[in-house]
Amino acid sequence: MGPAKKFIEKTSNSIKEFREKAKEPKEPITTKASMFSIISWAFYDLGNTVFSVLIVSFYFSLWVLTDEVGGTDSDYAYANALSMALVFLTAPIIGALSDQSRRRMPFLFYTTLLCVAFTALLGYEGDGWDKRTILLVSLGFFVVANYFYQAGLIFYDSTLATISTPGNRGRIGGIGIGIGYIGSLIGVMAGYFLIEILGHPFQSVFQATALLFLVFAIPCFIFVKETEEDNFWPGLMVIMALLFILNAWLIGGVMSYLLYGITVFCLISFISTPSTPLFRNGSIKTAVSGTFAQLKKTLGMLDQFPGLSRFLVGRVFYTDAANTATAFAAIYVSEEFGMTTADIVKYVLIGILSSIISGFLWGYLVDIIGPKVTLNMVLWVWFATFTLLISTVWLGLPTWMIWIAPFLAGVALGGTWCADRPYMLVLTPPRYIGQFYGLYSMVGRFATIIGPLSWGIIVDGLGLGRPAAIGFLFIVMIIGYIILQGVEDTPREWPPELQADYEPEPPRGAIGRSR
Repeated sequence: MGPAKKFIEKTSNSIKEFREKAKEPKEPITTKASMFSIISWAFYDLGNTVFSVLIVSFYFSLWVLTDEVGGTDSDYAYANALSMALVFLTAPIIGALSDQSRRRMPFLFYTTLLCVAFTALLGYEGDGWDKRTILLVSLGFFVVANYFYQAGLIFYDSTLATISTPGNRGRIGGIGIGIGYIGSLIGVMAGYFLIEILGHPFQSVFQATALLFLVFAIPCFIFVKETEEDNFWPGLMVIMALLFILNAWLIGGVMSYLLYGITVFCLISFISTPSTPLFRNGSIKTAVSGTFAQLKKTLGMLDQFPGLSRFLVGRVFYTDAANTATAFAAIYVSEEFGMTTADIVKYVLIGILSSIISGFLWGYLVDIIGPKVTLNMVLWVWFATFTLLISTVWLGLPTWMIWIAPFLAGVALGGTWCADRPYMLVLTPPRYIGQFYGLYSMVGRFATIIGPLSWGIIVDGLGLGRPAAIGFLFIVMIIGYIILQGVEDTPREWPPELQADYEPEPPRGAIGRSR
């Protein structure tokens, strides 16, 4: 049998197997949580995607390069890398702390609020400041905002286990991705309206981003509960009170008295409602003291979980390429092809629309063929995207072909996170999901340190140009693809001591157990 015939036969068998699996009955997606809770969870993805697109990938990077600020690729690249370095250093610790406290939602709540607060400060200009001061201060605010955004993802990604089961995880994750990228659509359209139609400065987009992130995150805090006693209403009331006070001060007049009245209502609601404790056992000291000991123990157990170490190493490479390409996409098409802001908006919208549609489709595929095969398919789409971006410049291909790239990148982005999170959950013992998601986040952020630094060195340091930087990312993603081939996604049967609700039996003669 010739190679061609073998390939056709193998492809035919794969298609047949896929059809058979597609016909099998699927576990309902509402097995563990209501559809309302799932949508509320997905709305958080919508909000943080607004931040990711408008701040990390689009308007903030463009603002850095504007004449009024006078920054460079390297300025943005190094600030991005610094924020990722901070996440890299702290992710395993805060992940372990969440496991010790047996909580995730409170950590997600506070990291989100801090991200929102510092995002609203981007582009701030003090009296008498020169361009360099404005740039450096905003880059500092960006480092802090991006740090808390990335730290929040540690807790958000791990909450997928709270609302899903292994049988519906891919579809629920796909719902999050699909709805999440609707946030990109909302954000980009809002940015276009503020800048291109109303003529507002870039700073208005940064403030709008903060507001949209907060608004879309609120349903997740209210309706996604780790326990029935969870209640983030008091925290939200404090936030709303601060916002109403600020607006009353800015507006003045009769309207301000109404806003002050609403502020009083929010404060009364805060005082009269019990809040969700950060630590389930009520002891900060116990949680903190056990964090480092447990983290050391977990790192020592890493080799006991088949494929986990190799997956994390592979993730370093493919997330490096994907995140760096996304972060510098607007700069690339602006500087290499002379696209205006309006053109870039259209360019980004193509990627967003393909991400929304592909997110649901990839999530469906994960539940049928598994996260490994799905992720392999996604990485091949990334290979096609990078090839197009490079060849359009180096080979002088027609400029219109560059407009195919955002469609492919959108398809790839939707699939990367649809397959990535369920893949990690297959390999992770439930008892230590916070710590291992801390490691998951750490390697992803380590990758995002290397990517921007490499971009700055290749483009500005060595003067090789932006297509060479894309070529470097291509090579990096190929390495990640090769590493992942040795990691199986067969579901694990975890022993009782590795289950999330496990508590060791008390010694003989003990009176009860500490809760």
